[in-house]
Formats: sequence, structure tokens, C-alpha cells
Amino acid sequence: MASLAGRVHVAARGARRAQYDEPHVFTGKRVLVIINPASGKAKPEVAERTIATALEAVDASFELRTTGAPDHPRAWARAAGGEGFDVVLAAGGDGTVTAVATGLLESDEPVPLGIVPMGTGNGLARVLRLPMDTAKAIEAMHEGHELALDVVQVDSHGSIALFFLGAGLDAEINRDADSASKKRFGFLAYVGAAARNLWGRRNHSVDLTTDDRRETFEAHTVTGFNAGQFELVGIDVGPDVDPHDGYLDITVMRSPGFWTSLAAVLRLASGQREASMNFRRARSFRIDARPPLLVHIDGDVVGSTPVTGAVLPGALRVIAAGDYPNPRRAERTQNDETSATTADTGAG
Repeated sequence: MASLAGRVHVAARGARRAQYDEPHVFTGKRVLVIINPASGKAKPEVAERTIATALEAVDASFELRTTGAPDHPRAWARAAGGEGFDVVLAAGGDGTVTAVATGLLESDEPVPLGIVPMGTGNGLARVLRLPMDTAKAIEAMHEGHELALDVVQVDSHGSIALFFLGAGLDAEINRDADSASKKRFGFLAYVGAAARNLWGRRNHSVDLTTDDRRETFEAHTVTGFNAGQFELVGIDVGPDVDPHDGYLDITVMRSPGFWTSLAAVLRLASGQREASMNFRRARSFRIDARPPLLVHIDGDVVGSTPVTGAVLPGALRVIAAGDYPNPRRAERTQNDETSATTADTGAG
């Protein structure tokens, strides 16, 4: 590993195993931890010690790599399976998670992705019911399970979305909630940016293509959710979106007034369907706007419309907390119940 830039810490190596969907996810596994030292408020060496202690407590062998260049997360994740690792943990914010996930999707030997949330938003980590505390997140994954997550391939911008993407209001909010604001105010940086951008909204002429259906209408925001609902201060917030169904859930906001837009955002956050929005589900999409709308992918502003993409069903293996619903387990339970019902009917 001497040729790798960035700091590297190696712990004892254990035997490689192939089964993950069981209790004690990390025991006996080789775990590569990719740490973004720019994420979070803790000093990098403190984060490293916390992660190392948590992994030692669950009998994992591991290697800590601290990134020193933008291409490290993607390149290291891409090579992890070939280097004999069983799991990759992305320790950082949403951008780090996306970069690591991209590398795993490009790998010939992909392994599951775990998240140690160290950013401000931590969208996918929240969806997967992971605690925001570093040690508790590792413990929750250890007692959790692996599952297949849909990924949105955003062809127009050469990227992927794990949580959501959008054109319009949500992109402007993420643009204005910059790094300095997030470090100073945390999640409140998004609240302030939202309040500023709700004023003076204007509709654009939007062309939206979902699968083979094309529509033209006036709107100021189009957002696509791959995943949506997560727990915040003990309550579920966000739209109820299934990230395992092979579809992108798309919302359209048309009413530009401040109070109408605010009500729409609050209703969307509470999981309700608001009258001033339109909802669609699609496997592929294209968004055009005149004049162009600003575009973000998982909170990172990447340019402007047009934006095109498609869902890759179940493309990424991720590790969720134990209280996150396991779609495979639910499917097996439903099949077992169906079989039992059929057997009872036949017996009668």
C-alpha cells in the first residue's frame, strides 16, 4: 500500500467470507475504510481512532485510508474487491458516499457499501436508519443486514444518484448551503437557504419525458427521489419512496408563490401529497427547461438542464441498520404466508 497517497492504517487481516445478510456483519471480515478528512467537525485523527476502536470491538480486520486526492474514494473502492476486502465503508459526507459507490459499481469484484456518516446531510445514511454517531453507526451496521439498492445513472452529467436529484429549488438550496455555512450552522444552513430561495420563484417552460411519455408544462422545480423517507429527531420525514422497486419517484412543483411553495415543501417533507405538485414514477427520464434550471445530484450542484438518466434496479449492495426493512426478508415472509394459505386451502 506504500504507493497510495494519503495515510493508511492496517489492522490484522482475517479470512474472507461471502455471506453478509446475517447478524454480525463485520466479524471476521476484511473492511476497507475510506475516510474523507475534510468531512465533519472532528479532527481526522480522532475520527480514525473512533472508527478503529469500533471495528476492533466487532472483531473485524480493517484498513483505514485517508483520502489525499479527489480520485481516491472512487479508485480505492473500485479496486477493493480485487484486493481481498469484503466490505467498503465510506466515512464522510454524501459526496464521499457517492464517489465510493461509483467505484463499487465500476468494479469487476464489487463488495457491499457501508456508511459512516460524517457530513451535514448524510441523506442515504439516514434512509438506511444509521445513527449519526460514528461508533453507533458501525455497531448498527454490524447488527444490521445487507440489501440491494436501486441506483440512478445520470447519463447527462456522468454521475449517479443514490438519494435524489433535482432541477430548480432544491438545487438552489444546495448551492446556497455552501461548505462554510454547513460547518458553522450544520443542518440549519439548509433551512436558511430554503427560506431565501422560496422568495421570487418563477415558473419555467419544462419538457419532462418519463419512459415513453413526454409532457410540456410550466413549473419551477422537478425532483426525482430514489429514496426519500428517513428518521429525524425521532420522526419519519420525507416522501415515502421505495428504493428497491426499480422506479424513480418524480415530483413537479408548479405554483411559484412563497407560501404555496413553502406548504408544498412541508407537505413533501411530511410524506403527504400536495395539490400543487404532480407525481410520476419512471424507469428513465429527461428534464429540459427554458430558461435552464440549476441541477443537483445528491446535494452536489453539477450544472443545469437538460438532465437525463435511468434507474439501475438493485445495482448496489448496501448495509442497513437492523430496524431498516429488509425487502428480501419481507418477500420471503410474504411467500411463506402465501404458501401457508395455499396449503391450508388445499387441506380443506
